[in-house]
Amino acid sequence: MELITYKTIYPRAWLSLLCMLVIEAMFFRNIIYDENGIMKYFLIVILTFILGYIVFLLWRLFFTKPSITLESDHVISMRNQRYDASQIECIYMNYRRIGIKLYGKRLVPMDLCFYFQRGQESAGVESVYEWAARNDKEIKHKLFQTMG
Repeated sequence: MELITYKTIYPRAWLSLLCMLVIEAMFFRNIIYDENGIMKYFLIVILTFILGYIVFLLWRLFFTKPSITLESDHVISMRNQRYDASQIECIYMNYRRIGIKLYGKRLVPMDLCFYFQRGQESAGVESVYEWAARNDKEIKHKLFQTMG
């Protein structure tokens, strides 16, 4: 049994973090300069949820070590869930982003959507091509959507 594990990066995590920080700053400014009223309390609630999401993103970026494992006839996702080759319909590639689509699903699950880390990118992409050829899975170079 061939076991190949590659370190991955969550797609768009830095972009999400940057956008949430900008939105947080805008809401914070509105709270400071807004008069007392129901809108101020509504913004405080939204601000709290966004702050929680920012903490979650920071934890996810700095304290988790996501990886994808390509074995001979199955894939182990970033959440340690095993997907047999018979469950996988195709593999999408869009620039550096890779998604593994399951049968019966319209969207790619978030734990099967990833980027390889810079040092392992070429070896990782080559392994994905080899895995797809070994398991007769089509690789489609096109934009794809994720769920989650």
